[in-house]
Amino acid sequence: MYFAALTSKQKKVYSAIESYIKTNRIPPTVREIGEILGEKTPGAVQGILNRLEQKGAIKRQVGMARSIQLVSSETALYLDPVYIPEIKKISRRNIDDLLNIYNIKHYQPIPPQILDSTDNCFIIICPDDSLSKRGIKYMDKLIFKAASDFNDGDIILALYDNHVLIRKYLKDPQHNLLILEADNYFIDKKIFTKDEVKIVGKLMLGIIKY
Repeated sequence: MYFAALTSKQKKVYSAIESYIKTNRIPPTVREIGEILGEKTPGAVQGILNRLEQKGAIKRQVGMARSIQLVSSETALYLDPVYIPEIKKISRRNIDDLLNIYNIKHYQPIPPQILDSTDNCFIIICPDDSLSKRGIKYMDKLIFKAASDFNDGDIILALYDNHVLIRKYLKDPQHNLLILEADNYFIDKKIFTKDEVKIVGKLMLGIIKY
């Protein structure tokens, strides 16, 4: 087996990758491998990964985050990921075409078992701390699903006056207004008319870290 032909450092990196995959069901990043091994220089880890790939111990996809795969004759350690687009921004100009190729940063690999369906899903960086008391913080990566039907209490993403808002959706008994609640109001407004706001989608999964 090829494992016996690896150097001690290569075996440590291979074992770190294997352990991470078994625990998290997705491959680690170069930084995470370095943290596991106590190696502060990403270049050193990258060099070992290059040699592991040359020896056929791992496979990687160029330009794709978390693409390390262990090459083994044994049962797969993880399921093939699904890839969800991370978009750059939401504005009046692109609100009806968010998944335009020019608005996609890249595709993030996500374990398939964490969502029932990834259809019409996209990732965006949380725009503010409006829902910080609910554990959703500025700059967290969040998965939203483009939708037109919302339930009371859904966390939604909306565009108002070219401001991207993340809020808790509450149904209006009169059905002619939108009630969007926040923990912290950066825009001092809670009740909107339907023509003021465009709801983009609802939150499917909280904090994704890469």
